[in-house]
Amino acid sequence: MNGLKRNSILVIDDDPAIRKVLSLGLERLGYEVILAQNGQEGIDLLEKQKWEPDIILLDIRMPVLTGREALPRIRAMKPLTPVIMLTAYNDLATGLEMMKSGAFDYLVKPTRLEQISETIQRAVRFKDLMWDKIEQDRRNEEYKKNLEKTMESRTAELNETYQKLKAANLQTVEVLAETIEAKDHYTQGHCQRVRMISVRIAKSLQFPKEKIEALEFAALLHDIGKIGIPESILNKPGALNQDEIEIIKMHPLIGAQILSIVEFFTPAINGVRHHHERWNGTGYPDRVSGNDIDPLAQIITLADTFDAMAQSRPYRKALDLELILNEISSQRGKQFAPAVVDAFLGGKLYEGFIDTMDTAENQKR
Repeated sequence: MNGLKRNSILVIDDDPAIRKVLSLGLERLGYEVILAQNGQEGIDLLEKQKWEPDIILLDIRMPVLTGREALPRIRAMKPLTPVIMLTAYNDLATGLEMMKSGAFDYLVKPTRLEQISETIQRAVRFKDLMWDKIEQDRRNEEYKKNLEKTMESRTAELNETYQKLKAANLQTVEVLAETIEAKDHYTQGHCQRVRMISVRIAKSLQFPKEKIEALEFAALLHDIGKIGIPESILNKPGALNQDEIEIIKMHPLIGAQILSIVEFFTPAINGVRHHHERWNGTGYPDRVSGNDIDPLAQIITLADTFDAMAQSRPYRKALDLELILNEISSQRGKQFAPAVVDAFLGGKLYEGFIDTMDTAENQKR
């Protein structure tokens, strides 16, 4: 391995044949593999040894302690260690339920080694990203503490430094947004546009400054949960099947889970979690309605939908402005909050965000 640290994987499965196949295959790919034959044995390993695996593969159906029972205990012990569930063909619904309970992903047995390797690599990248964010948060906290010592005598300088800190945080978030868009080839620049449209709406609704700052972060990171969605699904050229749709619907939950690790992002969490909720309660993942939907999400969902219709995709041109505005108006009180629609349409806040070249071409036709 050229002196590099090998990623370690804890495999918890009651089937000795599966343990052997996974152990041989993963070791051949360069991973260090530790085996446990049930959930309790896996938890004992984590408790008794001063060792933290990079990834955990956890079977759902096992004697002594099932994967369903072991998952919350493992998450409590190792909150930053991604857990990938292993499930049988008739357990797809259970696999999705496990993701809602904190699992990173799930794999249906039997599965190809290449698919396992791809999922593990995504999980490793996910964990590295979490540690990077925690380190950034730690540096920010140290920076703030140093600033507090000189606050009384250096008020003007403090304000300038705070703005620099905010700009640094915003720059970090923008890099994360670019990382998201790198996974989904069809959405380049989408997060920045959603941010700008959202800020326009919030200012029109006279949101306070601190709410607008939280909105900027939530809008930029509204799709951060797509980090946990396979690229094969995000970039699939044809229609998604029902299982793939259910996986896509997990990204708001994954996004909220990511942001919850860093205290700085707390005000933005529900803006990310609720950005696919609908005013009439038919959205996802929580099916909340009306003003139970986070105010930031009420704005982001309209900005997100508008930009999706206003920009061209490889498989279609941007829609005409009139069609877009009619669609948004028709969804007032259904998909969108009435006050947000009124501010957006009444103030013509969409101006400047239409893919004008493609729209003009459509109108000529």
